[in-house]
Amino acid sequence: MKRLLETLINKVFIDDLELMYGKGSHIKINNVKYCTTNKHFLIDYKLYVSDPVLFEEIYLGGVEMLVSESWSWTGIDNDKILFTVTYDLI
Repeated sequence: MKRLLETLINKVFIDDLELMYGKGSHIKINNVKYCTTNKHFLIDYKLYVSDPVLFEEIYLGGVEMLVSESWSWTGIDNDKILFTVTYDLI
């Protein structure tokens, strides 16, 4: 699942990602876990940003939208998705 999400975001949605965070920006998925207690998925990822000015304007709302859109392409019907995000400048 981890590799599938990375491929979808970094290949299929690369134009949107670079538009929001600059040329060369990419995402690395660290973990995808299912929490049986709360019945939701937890996606831990790191956003590598090349343009800090664009990052300040859009921040993390845009990348959560991209990850949610990629998640819908996986075919898993679960509306409860939580995110753990870290970011770094490249």
